[in-house]
Amino acid sequence: MVVPFLVLSVLCICGIMDDVNLSILSIKMPALVNYSGWFTMNETNLIDEIAMLGLLASLVFIGLSRECDEDEMTAHIRMQSFVWSAWATSAIIALGIFFVYDLEFITFMLIAMYLYLTLYAVKFNLAMYRERKEQR
Repeated sequence: MVVPFLVLSVLCICGIMDDVNLSILSIKMPALVNYSGWFTMNETNLIDEIAMLGLLASLVFIGLSRECDEDEMTAHIRMQSFVWSAWATSAIIALGIFFVYDLEFITFMLIAMYLYLTLYAVKFNLAMYRERKEQR
């Protein structure tokens, strides 16, 4: 499930989905804040929200799912991967704070929200692959 939502999210960030007119997904939604003020109704297309929620749910399921051979070593690798991901994401965000400006910073932070879980999933699966390879 992560691949279709990742592709849809990238298309939304690049602005390609702005040209797609799916009127069935255009509805009025309550907005906490928008350009016209606080607590207003906003006409929006739900493609962005569906892409972001789907990607978040997919990454959470990947990150928090149990392995079929879960043991103490798996828990240790999982904890190390979470810590490594936190450090790596923090370093990338710190670099972004220094080198990314204006509206691009909002896009950068939007991507950084998903970076933590993505880096964790990659690091954990690589570490588990290495561990399983050593056990053979």
